[in-house]
Amino acid sequence: MKQFDVVVLGAGPGGYVAAIKAAQFGKKVGIIEREYLGGVCLNVGCIPSKALLRNAELANLLRSEAKEYGISFDNLRLDYSAAHKRSRQVSQRLTKGISFLMKKNNIEVILGEGKLTAPGKLLVRLSDGGEEEVHAQDIILATGAHATVIPGMEPDGISILDYKQAILSESLPKSAVIIGGGA
Repeated sequence: MKQFDVVVLGAGPGGYVAAIKAAQFGKKVGIIEREYLGGVCLNVGCIPSKALLRNAELANLLRSEAKEYGISFDNLRLDYSAAHKRSRQVSQRLTKGISFLMKKNNIEVILGEGKLTAPGKLLVRLSDGGEEEVHAQDIILATGAHATVIPGMEPDGISILDYKQAILSESLPKSAVIIGGGA
């Protein structure tokens, strides 16, 4: 059994910032994360999608406005796999930064899925197997959100993709219909 002053369930933008702030106030802090330090936004959402959007912006600029800037070339080649690799590198660099901040602030990272079992208690199913009980005076729930699945349109990874499958795909589809208004 591990004992903390504060435990944060979820290491996304809300969770890791709360953990750092609690540690800065002198609390013994643990943070429990099921999948990604930095959460969906940093790993498979906001950040990598913005990196890909920047590539798309540059590609469009070169295709449609290069001559206005005095730029000319023959046979413009665009490599989506290179753009995808760049987006993953941006994400990984920032994720390493979150890991550094956890160490710098003496925050113990517990990789696994946490479940509240009683006031001040969590049971963590550890990512590498086994379970661990965690106790804390204060628990912050920062578990984020999830995509809504339309009945009958469940992601299959082939013709229907969720955000995660789409952002991690190393190739572009020939065409796409996007349902939703996020990035």
